[in-house]
Amino acid sequence: MARVSSDKSLIDHEDKSVTLNNDRKMVCLEAAWELEALAFVLPGLVPNVVDCLGAHHSVRGIASRVKELANVLMAGLGDIAVEVADIESIVLVTNKWECQGSESVSVGRN
Repeated sequence: MARVSSDKSLIDHEDKSVTLNNDRKMVCLEAAWELEALAFVLPGLVPNVVDCLGAHHSVRGIASRVKELANVLMAGLGDIAVEVADIESIVLVTNKWECQGSESVSVGRN
């Protein structure tokens, strides 16, 4: 029996084939494109010197985003429990945070 995500954007068939809807595919491609762009930038950010602590922290931040996007790709392509909205909010940085003493705020693309 085929396994289907709750939003029906991913179907894992018994014959080992997978069906993705276009929304899920586009979110995964957006993540892949961003990973590629980050990979091009990363090597030039850290000079080969010991005294570059600021650059070190920049690279750590970029590496964290690369890891996050890689996780989106893995989830988007293989985890039927994950819905497109969940991974899209990570790729487009539209998570909502609760701020103390205020309503939740959404950050990211409109």
